[in-house]
Amino acid sequence: MTSPRMTQPGHYNNQHSPKFCCIILFRFLLLLFPRQVSSAPLTISTSTCAAETNSLAYVHNNSHNQEPRKLMRAWMCHGRTHREMIDKLASAGIVKSPVNIEALLKVDRKNYVLNKDYAYEDSPQPIGYGATISAPHMHAHVLEDLLPPLMKASHDNPEKPLRILDVGCGSGYLTAVFGRMVERKPKSMSHMNILNDGKVFGIDVVPQLVELSRKNILKEDRDLLDSGIVEVMTRDGWKGYPEGGPYNAIHVGAAAETFPKELMKQMALGGVMVIPVGPDGGIQYLYRVERVGDAGDIAGVNDSKGFHEDDFKAFRVLGVRYVPLVRAESRD
Repeated sequence: MTSPRMTQPGHYNNQHSPKFCCIILFRFLLLLFPRQVSSAPLTISTSTCAAETNSLAYVHNNSHNQEPRKLMRAWMCHGRTHREMIDKLASAGIVKSPVNIEALLKVDRKNYVLNKDYAYEDSPQPIGYGATISAPHMHAHVLEDLLPPLMKASHDNPEKPLRILDVGCGSGYLTAVFGRMVERKPKSMSHMNILNDGKVFGIDVVPQLVELSRKNILKEDRDLLDSGIVEVMTRDGWKGYPEGGPYNAIHVGAAAETFPKELMKQMALGGVMVIPVGPDGGIQYLYRVERVGDAGDIAGVNDSKGFHEDDFKAFRVLGVRYVPLVRAESRD
């Protein structure tokens, strides 16, 4: 969720501050000295997270029977053009799937930043209201983590539309990319039809950013709004948008101090949420939360069972530094 102070992974209001420079140096050191951990699921706690004692980034693979994958080569995929930026993301192994690459190619980042001279830099860029658009490598990483559940849902229910929720739509960029992933493909691109058609909801707590998202999408991706594939609106990210659920994929672009129950209840069975969790200013990790059971509430299916922790498994992906997931009441 977009914060009035800052937004989305690794973003800071002053990119030239000593704090920002230290973070860049820290990430560079992580690339030199990666540390790997088990891919075993973690126990989900919806109480306040205890501070971790190790500040090194972690990463593990998405399955249990493969070698842990290396940390992504981030902050190095600058391009002079839109195509070159995405080519570098692919060469670095950050974005791999043809579906994700095609979606990224269709949405030009220059339409979603304020300063077009830096549109293809692999770094966060300010978008106004104290907010920023994530670095391209971070967006690519999220897309790769969310693609498998979308593919599985499409395979299991070929006629059922996919549902995606983007919490913290900011300037609208990732929301539009999600839209390109689930739009109806022409016959000439039948080889790309591994995903069902779908619907994407982008929400943000800052009304001005919701309007910015809408204006940016209208520049060259207007068909996503006109067709109803994408919808953006002002909502509290902690509460999500249950009316649009259940969701096969949820992306959260700001750090929650705890795993948010209301968002988790909006996940479809088999759905995945990518979310940073940890205290503001403290140690945070990006998690992949999988819904593996339906004993508890599922938005749009039932709402009388309550929240069941055993319905979910959480996997730590890597260490990050995000802005806090702001509640609507804190802005009043």
